[in-house]
This record gives sequence, structure tokens and C-alpha cells, in this order.
Amino acid sequence: MELVGTMVVVLLVGPLLLIGATGLLLLAAAVFPSTPRRVRETFRCPVTKRVVTADFTVPEGAEHPAEVTSCTAFPNRARITCKKDCREFAEVRWGLSRAVFPRWALTAGGLVTWRNAAE
Repeated sequence: MELVGTMVVVLLVGPLLLIGATGLLLLAAAVFPSTPRRVRETFRCPVTKRVVTADFTVPEGAEHPAEVTSCTAFPNRARITCKKDCREFAEVRWGLSRAVFPRWALTAGGLVTWRNAAE
């Protein structure tokens, strides 16, 4: 009988302890500052007027990227020699990760991309 009582207590209290520990971890993640994130965008460069792919470093809560870490407009992608005007119009909103979904998706009517038709 004592074993049954112990099992009931473990089965009732155990999940509550796990839920409480998970809640504390989520609270700690929300309170402590996070590291800057890296965003990759493909766009038309305002300097070279070519379509390029650039990697930006974005601090937490920023509206615009702080730094351009690499760009395909230059032979050495890590050495960027322009004024980095692209930081002003780069999108740094939070959203669904594009890595989760394929970039190109075949549909019955044709090809669908992440970009809008107006872009």
C-alpha cells in the first residue's frame, strides 16, 4: 500500500516539477540578454546596382543591422570596402525561419517563391 501511495505522489508531483522547471528556464531566457543574430538577405545593392547576398549582424531589438559581415559584391566576401548603405533598408523583423521551408515550392499552377510578385 505504501508503494502505491509513493507512485501516486511521484506521478502527480513529477510533471508539476517538470512544468515549473521549464517555466523557470523560459523566464531566464526572456530576462537575460541574447547574443546578436545573423541575417542573410538577397537584394539589389544600392552601390553596385547588382543583385547580391549579404550577411548582417543584428543586435537584439534593433531595427537595422549593426554590421555587414559578408557580401557577394566583393571578391573577398569578408572584406567589405563600401559605406554599407544597405544596412538602412535591410529587413530584420522576426518571423518564420526560411530554413524550415524550401526556398522554391512546386505547385499545380507554377513556381512559388518567398518574394512577393511586386518585389
